[in-house]
Amino acid sequence: MLDEDGLRDFLEGYGRELVGGDLEGVAARYGYPAYVAGDVESVAVASPADVREAFAGAAERYRERGMVDAVPELRGMEELTERLVWAAVRWSYRDARGDEVLAESHRYLLREAGNSCMICAVVSLGTD
Repeated sequence: MLDEDGLRDFLEGYGRELVGGDLEGVAARYGYPAYVAGDVESVAVASPADVREAFAGAAERYRERGMVDAVPELRGMEELTERLVWAAVRWSYRDARGDEVLAESHRYLLREAGNSCMICAVVSLGTD
């Protein structure tokens, strides 16, 4: 089973890839098919191309707002099975001085994959 340190490592890498615009890296962190649910819409994510399309331009939008870092705070982790984890994460998007520009929360359903995990589902909880 993935432990908290392993999950934190996964999330920190994912955050670096998000703000850095590494679409291949972001796409590699998903298990397919995956699902993203929010208040307004839900999206089935069938392939890495879907993730790359969804995040295209995100790094530029982060930089336009002065965000250069995405810092995950693991707020909770529940082992559902030997390989499935439900994780509550608050993301703090920060500027070059380290000041928080934006914060949002998500829940992730993750499946253990070797020494790491894959995102199976994301529930967007909105901004804090």
